[in-house]
Amino acid sequence: MARVLVVDDEALIAMMLSDLLAEYGHETVGPAHSEGQALELVASTPIDAAILDVTLGDHDCFAVAEALGQRGIPFAFATGHGAQAMPDAFRARVTVSKPFDFEVVRRLIDDLVSPAA
Repeated sequence: MARVLVVDDEALIAMMLSDLLAEYGHETVGPAHSEGQALELVASTPIDAAILDVTLGDHDCFAVAEALGQRGIPFAFATGHGAQAMPDAFRARVTVSKPFDFEVVRRLIDDLVSPAA
């Protein structure tokens, strides 16, 4: 079982991801609905992987991505805007499109929490 941080400002999407994680045998950390909440969890909670919504209200998740990267924690972005909208520093990161395809999310989680990730 992996501990996966879910960061999404939309409560229903965060709940859906949490349910999927539980179905796949993993534990949800959070969910965090803001950059501040996510950064607190990254600093204080053991995390094996993360799924980050790019847009968090009027903010983005890139400070959270940087914090995860500094700790060597694998993560992926979730966005409805497409990978082409990502800043250059994160364009090579895995990005899953919204609305979610559940099979794609399952494979993404497997990839993130596998030892090779």
